[in-house]
Amino acid sequence: MPAIEDYLHLRNITGLGYRSHEAASKGLPNSLFAVTLYDGNTAIGMGRVVGDGGCNFEVVDIAVAPDYQGKGLGQSIMEEIMIYLDTNAPEGSYICLIASVPKLYEKFGFQKCAPRNEGMFIKR
Repeated sequence: MPAIEDYLHLRNITGLGYRSHEAASKGLPNSLFAVTLYDGNTAIGMGRVVGDGGCNFEVVDIAVAPDYQGKGLGQSIMEEIMIYLDTNAPEGSYICLIASVPKLYEKFGFQKCAPRNEGMFIKR
C-alpha cells in the first residue's frame, strides 16, 4: 500500500486528480489489494483494487510518475492486479475500471461497455 503522502503525490503528478488527506486516510486501508513501485525510497507507480471482495471489484489509481512512463511499469502493475483478480475474484463477479488510456486495459481483456451499458459517476 502506498503511504498517504506518496499516494496523494502520485495522483497529483499524473493528473489523476485531487483527493484529500482525510479521504486517503479512510480509503487506502480499505483496499482489497495494492501494488506500489519504488525507485529507492521514492514511490514511482501504484495501482489498487477496491470493492466488496465477492461480487464487485474496481481497478483504481493506476499511476506511473511521468519520468518513468513508457517503460512498461503500468503493464507490470496491471499484471500483478490481474494475478490478484484471477486468484480472488469468484466466477460471475464484476470487475470494472474507468480508463483514461483504454489501450493498456484492453490488453488484459477489459472491454468498453457502451453501447450496451454506460459508465456514470458523481464526484463530491
